[in-house]
Amino acid sequence: MILKELVKLFGPGKSNVSLHEKIISAAAGLVGIGLIMAISQHFLDSQSLPWVVASMGASAVLLFAVPKGPLSQPWSFVAGHLFSAFIGISVARLIADPVMASAVAVSLAIFVMYLTRSLHPPGGATALTAVVGGSAITELGYWYMLTPIALNLIVMLIWALIINNLMPNRCYPNGIKNINKQKIIDETIGLKRPNMIHRSDLHEALTEMDVFVDVSEDDLNKIFNLSLMQTHKKKMGEILCRDIMTTNVISVEYDTDVEEVWKLLIEKRVHAFPVIDRAGYVLGVISMDDFLNQIVVNSNSNIITQLHDFILKTNDSHTDKPEFAGHLMSKPAITISENQHILDLYELFYSHNIHHLPVVNSDNKLCGIITPKDLLIAFQNRD
Repeated sequence: MILKELVKLFGPGKSNVSLHEKIISAAAGLVGIGLIMAISQHFLDSQSLPWVVASMGASAVLLFAVPKGPLSQPWSFVAGHLFSAFIGISVARLIADPVMASAVAVSLAIFVMYLTRSLHPPGGATALTAVVGGSAITELGYWYMLTPIALNLIVMLIWALIINNLMPNRCYPNGIKNINKQKIIDETIGLKRPNMIHRSDLHEALTEMDVFVDVSEDDLNKIFNLSLMQTHKKKMGEILCRDIMTTNVISVEYDTDVEEVWKLLIEKRVHAFPVIDRAGYVLGVISMDDFLNQIVVNSNSNIITQLHDFILKTNDSHTDKPEFAGHLMSKPAITISENQHILDLYELFYSHNIHHLPVVNSDNKLCGIITPKDLLIAFQNRD
């Protein structure tokens, strides 16, 4: 029992990160440090080079493995290194004893980074390097902040911005792609206010803890909301999209005439159709709005005349207006799997401002369609 508790306290924690993310982090670090080495070797000798690259290697772990953490954000990364470099150089000039100078430089760097909200752990290594990094660094003086520190920061930051924003599950700086799922849930199904967590509450809780937590308020809020989503899924039970979707879907193909699409909209009294190819894959959605968007309000002709002229097929060999459903549809296609929980619909309906969501099967082919009305009926039946 004691051994089990010791392992729990001092052993490695659980990892919720996929192998794909781990590989991306490692590959990003490989490229980042390779670029740093290529730049720094032009300014430092072989003895001083490892000192500088060591601090940037620590930054690479944060920028590419923990890109959403507060310690990894651009201000912390850039300012933390530059402030620490300035402090290290200044202390090295004022205190001759390297032991005392090292201790003072690192402690001052921590204090200044805290005061300037630029806490970045590798900054301590940058301050230390300025003191004990060798004669090549000492001779550079304050130029050390520019070459190679500032150059390395620019290269690493550009690479972090590129790689972390190319990946679908990443964003840098933190929150650039953030979607408040709690707001989506609350506005759609009217959850009670006690179930919500507010940014001000998070801020007060973190202030009361009086310790730096390497998780941003946005990420804490997102974690809470995702947990809340899972809780609601368990309470509701396994209600999947295939359980509430309309299976008798009216669809049109890419090359269906616009005039034929309009007739279907009127005859079937629906507001939108999925547009599919001949294999059944969803290409987009064509709706009444797509037709109305073709009307020019300030035109000399009235709305009815414009709509009539647009709908009728052009007999000439050349035309500038859309003639087929594929030309007029909204794309790319936004779909949901038939095996997803119905609570996953809220983000799609809310964030994309759509009212008709095609449902696809395991082969990614159209098998149904869901509207907000279907969701309301599902909740009514559940109650």
